Amino acid sequence: MRIFGFPVQIRPGFALFMLLIIVINGVPMGPWLAGSVAGFTLLHELGHAFAARRTGATAQISLDFLAGYASFTPTRDLQRWERAGISLAGPFIQIATGCVVLLAFGVNPLSHDQFAADYWSFAIWWAGPAIGIFNLIPVLPLDGGNVATEILDYLSPGRGRNMMIKASPLLTAGAFIAMVFVDDLRPLAAFAAILLVLQLQTMSALAATTPDRRSFALEQQRRLAAEAEDTAWRTGRPGMLQSPQVMSPWWDAYSKMRAGHSSATSFIVNDLLNTELDRAPWWPPHAASDEQLKPLVLQLPRPLPEPTQNTSELSAATLLSALRRTAHYEDGARYGSMLFKVHPSSHVAIETARCIATLGHHDTATQWLTIAGRVDNQHAQLLHAVENYAEFQALRWRTDIEELVIQLRNEQPS
Repeated sequence: MRIFGFPVQIRPGFALFMLLIIVINGVPMGPWLAGSVAGFTLLHELGHAFAARRTGATAQISLDFLAGYASFTPTRDLQRWERAGISLAGPFIQIATGCVVLLAFGVNPLSHDQFAADYWSFAIWWAGPAIGIFNLIPVLPLDGGNVATEILDYLSPGRGRNMMIKASPLLTAGAFIAMVFVDDLRPLAAFAAILLVLQLQTMSALAATTPDRRSFALEQQRRLAAEAEDTAWRTGRPGMLQSPQVMSPWWDAYSKMRAGHSSATSFIVNDLLNTELDRAPWWPPHAASDEQLKPLVLQLPRPLPEPTQNTSELSAATLLSALRRTAHYEDGARYGSMLFKVHPSSHVAIETARCIATLGHHDTATQWLTIAGRVDNQHAQLLHAVENYAEFQALRWRTDIEELVIQLRNEQPS
């Protein structure tokens, strides 16, 4: 669904979490608490999303077991205070709204006797101000921890997050021990225990520095991103993403276009112009049909944003592929030529050659295929393209292409 223009995913784990709250707390407290937690969790993530939108970023929300997440893709380099502001917006709107609701019903949120007098008021107080304040504790992955990370990173550039990842379990373990031995704090021990498990998992992932483990983790992340993106194009509903992965700007644009927004392709253009090095990763819209891509390509501004050294090669190569798939061959040939100058790769050369070959310029297309064999070691990819892509059918009987194929085959591992 979309709320205030933000894509919102409600996963089965979130519904299971609400059911557990009802089962554990019974009736009538359980339904009141589950409803309040659900509402304030969504409100909390909307706070993050609106704050991110104020900086020009695009945001989306996911509600899952135990927590909600608001991921955002900046369109420019954000200042530390802006990132801290995005982190603080969620708990602040949660605390403020909870207090306003209680005061509107004549309940003082600072008086235990008043907010604990009835099930509904206690549920609102707990899900609003209490959990909001809890989120401001300076440990990861809470919002207070993200703010503390920005402060530490200011004092020690590039080290803030690693410092917080290592410090958070120690602080939480100390708090957990205190909660166990202090009667008034004992009900909170379960929350500290869950938080400690999450922190130890993050710390374990940080310690996974061997090439094999890094490669496996990266492959798992890519697989989840591919499944989420492909599911979105096939069913209209994104699959599960793992932070920091986000949906592609092409999907965001397609969703906006379906909702009737005239500036839908601004997502694609902003991504092409984004020069951040730590931008959120996404998976290309491979599963999108040509019919889904055509209206997006038609809405893109002409001339297309010229690629530079700072342009993401993934973003530009995805646009090049979309131009070819939607029969904008002249645009594709022109854009591919510009892209190859700043990001020379066999993939770009092959895509450019496909556009040029379709236009009937066989000599030029052959030159591009020859160049593709020289820029990197993706010989298997080039051989597959020459032998299988329909655009190159008329080229396969040329002497220079036959020689290229023989050369590529000889270079394949036996």
